[in-house]
Amino acid sequence: MTSLGVNSIVGSSIFLFPGLLAGHLGPASILSFGFTGLLLSAVALCFAEASTHYERAGGPILYATDAFGRQAGFAIGWLCWMAMIFSWAAVANAICSYLGYFGPSFAGPGLGKAVAAFVIVFMAAINYRGVKLGAWTSNFFTAAKLVPLVLLILAGLPRLELSAFTPLAPHGWRPMGAACFLAYFAFQGFENVPVPAGEVREPRKNIPRAVLLSISMASVVYMLVQTVAVGVNPGLAASQRPLADTAEILWGPLGAGIIVLGAVLSTVGFNAGIALGGPRFLVALAEAGHLPSSWAAAHPRFGTPSRCIALTAGLALTAALLLDFGKLVDIANVVICAQYAATCAAVPILRRRYGTASGAFRLPGVWAVPAAGVLATLWLGAQGGWAQVGWAGLALALGFALRAALR
Repeated sequence: MTSLGVNSIVGSSIFLFPGLLAGHLGPASILSFGFTGLLLSAVALCFAEASTHYERAGGPILYATDAFGRQAGFAIGWLCWMAMIFSWAAVANAICSYLGYFGPSFAGPGLGKAVAAFVIVFMAAINYRGVKLGAWTSNFFTAAKLVPLVLLILAGLPRLELSAFTPLAPHGWRPMGAACFLAYFAFQGFENVPVPAGEVREPRKNIPRAVLLSISMASVVYMLVQTVAVGVNPGLAASQRPLADTAEILWGPLGAGIIVLGAVLSTVGFNAGIALGGPRFLVALAEAGHLPSSWAAAHPRFGTPSRCIALTAGLALTAALLLDFGKLVDIANVVICAQYAATCAAVPILRRRYGTASGAFRLPGVWAVPAAGVLATLWLGAQGGWAQVGWAGLALALGFALRAALR
């Protein structure tokens, strides 16, 4: 479950965003990862406690339904599912941006869309055949993506140029909001851990641990990678493939090739994790009676929610073909705010209703951490602008229209 969390968090972003963040803040971009991780730690703590009350699939859908009623539960569940679709499509579209290191033909829009389509279909097929196969795939890609990042950190830290860190914020601190909005996308994924709880051993114990471990590990890796990129690569802000260029400075073309391979594996691995967790949101909606129960029916041979997997992959494929990476990131960032804020707000209500199971994770206090999580989520989402809020509202309206039609 920790591998699922890390795999869902660490995707294409850490390979693509260091240059963009450096362009916003310079060396202070390291702090944007730390600050965003700190803000979202309050949200992760709320997910950890909320997950102790359940041993079924659904995660944020269950929390919102029990705390605020069925209408809120459907709204949060639908937005969770839409966020997964947009995130899946965004990261699938990012694969060829790193393959362009081997030649401009790899970065062409036609090949990029073809690769994105292949990865979405392939990962959906793996998860169609069984949750255990999907989990093994997620574990493999988690290890495959972390190895090159750890090697880059170990090689880069001794070669840092201290002069590269001054001035700390050459453009001032005003761009911190825009930088944190980018980093916000890079941290999303820990919320996927509670979703398949019904298929996990001892979920009340293992889910909270995995949530907190995954966001903690990602925060440390992100800050160290950004530190190495800033301290080694003087052209970081202008780089399209920042970590590959940093590795080329450290190791030459071979090192750059290793990082490019790691970026591709990381991006494909993120697709593996999201293909495992994403369809389970739809399962939870169907099991709660919001959508036809037949949608959640298990495949007679593989035991997986095959209809939900096929529908999720089909919509992710459509989004990947129609929208570009930047637009998908902006929409996903705003859409996901709903489930973060709702889960944080639900924690005090769930504790009052269910108490705390013996040995389960429990937040200190009742209101302080949930309130911090809500405020952090609202501030991060506000950096995206009203256009993205409009997209999220449209997605929610379509969900309620579909629900009404099917009922």
